[in-house]
Amino acid sequence: MPQDHGWASRYRPAQELKIAVVMPPNAPSISQQFLFTTNDAKHIGIDVIGRVGTPVIAAADGRVRGSFYEPAYGHRIEIEHGPDSAGRRAVTVYKHLRERLVGEGALVRRGEQIATLGTTGMLGGGIPHLHFELFRQAGDESEVSADPHLFWAGGVGRVTCFDPAAHYDATLFRTTYPVPCR
Repeated sequence: MPQDHGWASRYRPAQELKIAVVMPPNAPSISQQFLFTTNDAKHIGIDVIGRVGTPVIAAADGRVRGSFYEPAYGHRIEIEHGPDSAGRRAVTVYKHLRERLVGEGALVRRGEQIATLGTTGMLGGGIPHLHFELFRQAGDESEVSADPHLFWAGGVGRVTCFDPAAHYDATLFRTTYPVPCR
């Protein structure tokens, strides 16, 4: 990893849709990109590297629909967002957490600390990071994985740090980075 802030790894060659990612220099780096291919290769999120105990924050307003531990991904939080002006829900998922600070049913605001970054779960690899996933409603009920880079508040591929003074359009589903920028 060239540096711990302001850097994003490249997409793997197998990823069909590669998004040009613009990282703020003060944002914790992304060590692994989203991967979803027609031949079933998958990494349905992004990995944000950081120190154990780094705050993990809600990427958008929502309600916690799950806060639990499971062996593969360790401590995990799922937040449901929506529906937006198009009537579609989204869900963000935060994995490998050291500690969960919110429980099921809690209402959270964008930028609110919900957990701390960790290494829990067999798939964590012992590397301190946050595995961040995004699912978008497709059709009546089902949710499908989506590259988080499609939904940043600053635009596609433009990683957007949370700013408590900024106004975020609530009619569109857009996210801010799930960890604080320095």
